[in-house]
Amino acid sequence: MAILLFYFNILFLGTPLGADLPYLEISTAFEKNDASRVISFCENPVLLIVDNVEGIYNHAQAAMVLKDFFRSHPNGAFNYQFQGNEADEDIYSAAVYAQGAQKISIGIYFSNETPNRIQSIKLGE
Repeated sequence: MAILLFYFNILFLGTPLGADLPYLEISTAFEKNDASRVISFCENPVLLIVDNVEGIYNHAQAAMVLKDFFRSHPNGAFNYQFQGNEADEDIYSAAVYAQGAQKISIGIYFSNETPNRIQSIKLGE
């Protein structure tokens, strides 16, 4: 049944299910170290956890926190390890931000209340 719905969606709507989640745009923003762009995909306020220090920030504050992270870890490669989809109850994605030999785990949790918006981002352990 799921396969039938998938093909129906592609044939008649032109995009696969779950295509509304901005995975490519988020990946590109991380690779460009564009903190403001990453945060633009988030709810306001957003929960950020950086190296086990968590805070709830408005967009301006969250962009500053993420800019500090990018200053400490510039020009990393961003690669998804897992991408959740909209059919899941909790939409979670896991990625790795690699800078040389250093690999930083990233968890991205999408909101259930605001479609296609990030509820929280965890950077580090």
